Amino acid sequence: MLTSIVYYYVLLFFMTRIIPGQLNCSCDQPESDFATGVNLVYYKCNNETPATIAYPITAPEDMLTMLDKNKQTIFYIFGYLQNLENDNVRLITKALCYGRTDNVILLDWSKYSKGLYMTVFQNAEKIGTLFAKSIQKLKESDLDVSKIYIIGHSLGAHIAGFVGKCNKDFKIPRITALDPANPMFYPFGCYLTNEDASWIDVIHTDMGGYGTPTSMGTAEYYANGGTRPQPGCPLMGIPLSDKALCSHQRSVELYAELKYFPNKFMAKRCSSDFNYNSNEHEVTEIGYTASNVTGSFCFETGEQS
Repeated sequence: MLTSIVYYYVLLFFMTRIIPGQLNCSCDQPESDFATGVNLVYYKCNNETPATIAYPITAPEDMLTMLDKNKQTIFYIFGYLQNLENDNVRLITKALCYGRTDNVILLDWSKYSKGLYMTVFQNAEKIGTLFAKSIQKLKESDLDVSKIYIIGHSLGAHIAGFVGKCNKDFKIPRITALDPANPMFYPFGCYLTNEDASWIDVIHTDMGGYGTPTSMGTAEYYANGGTRPQPGCPLMGIPLSDKALCSHQRSVELYAELKYFPNKFMAKRCSSDFNYNSNEHEVTEIGYTASNVTGSFCFETGEQS
């Protein structure tokens, strides 16, 4: 078993040395029955029961009556193998609801998020086109797109990019990508690029592992160098186990903590080899309160919240 695990990570190391070229992305809508069971889930962010309301992704207009037009609207997209009940999904949606500062909506694609990765990725691209069309419908129903903020973890970060790719008549202000999935797991797909929103900030915690080894945004934030093992996480583990995913999931945990404590970590501008520049006084916030900066930034964390 140990030999197979070592082989897996050695192979993964060499795979991530190659940066795949991105093919043309299709915005064609999938067959009509594909969308059945894919929903936008609105979080009430209070103590009412039920706590959420699900709306079909193909008919999101009714959700507008629930939204506070004066607030920013956050869409969260989880990654491979996850669903609404996943611990990290619960963690971040609870954090996003904290203070009731925003409208909080989750893209529930759990019907297609499990299974063979190549199949899931192909389905995720279809989910991306559905999501882009849904945002377009919300805009046509008078949702203020200047107040849209999309957050995606892992494969969810690439789904987020379809909004920018498939809607050319408006620009999403911001996408936050939490350790975007490594393109080498499916090299011929459609991935997040720095053109998909006006500003894209990326938090790296497992570069070259389950997370991308390349930059994808306009601002790149590297936690503890951006690679595994993150503090408190093992270097290796059985593929897709909690131990193996620990560093990859840490990006979500860090974002959630920074929602509660915005200034707990501050990032300094650094170079591509993660050495701090001479201007050590240039710092920026990370996560929810991050500003519209560009370049590379580094920060350090401990093992636990």
